[in-house]
Amino acid sequence: MQIRLQGNKMSETVTINDKEFKFEDLDESQKYYYSQIKLTQQEADSLKIKLDQMTGSNLFFKDQLAKSLMKEESDGKSE
Repeated sequence: MQIRLQGNKMSETVTINDKEFKFEDLDESQKYYYSQIKLTQQEADSLKIKLDQMTGSNLFFKDQLAKSLMKEESDGKSE
């Protein structure tokens, strides 16, 4: 799918198998499928961002726990 600027007006086009279709030429069911594709792609992108955040947070807390346990262990040995 591509969005192209034509003059001062945006004209949305759908490209499938290297063939371009104008959004305004699609029938209602095709427009529905197109909108579902856009929405599900946006949601997938949002979930990917959330997953990256959770993965980073998880690694941070694992690192903090390991450092804390190692510090306790070294503190206990030095007494």
